[in-house]
Amino acid sequence: MERKETFMDKALNLSLVEGRLTRDPDLFYTKNGNEVCKFDIAVNSNFKANGKNVDEVSFISVNTWNKVADACAKYLKKGSKVRVKGRLKQNSWTSKDGAKKNKIYVEASGVDFLGSNRKKTENEQ
Repeated sequence: MERKETFMDKALNLSLVEGRLTRDPDLFYTKNGNEVCKFDIAVNSNFKANGKNVDEVSFISVNTWNKVADACAKYLKKGSKVRVKGRLKQNSWTSKDGAKKNKIYVEASGVDFLGSNRKKTENEQ
């Protein structure tokens, strides 16, 4: 019997994280004119260890592109709450001192703006 490929088979690299921006987003353009917006989010979690509640924060870098990047740069600011959907991606490079470095981040396909903590437009000041 032949097995049909399911959605889960295709979605092996799917990330969904929710948190608050740790800084204002940075918008810039690639050499070929694509918009890229980068920001970091703090993701809180808690668990019990040795009978005590433990709070933990993870810091996750996010890259967005084109229309999503434009919206993020326009409406988000430090402290904004977001839900990011995308895939994990890893960059590797060699530093100036010859050390090998790696960074894992979320390449976002979508960002949901949660709450009302957004940049004010010029008319709202």
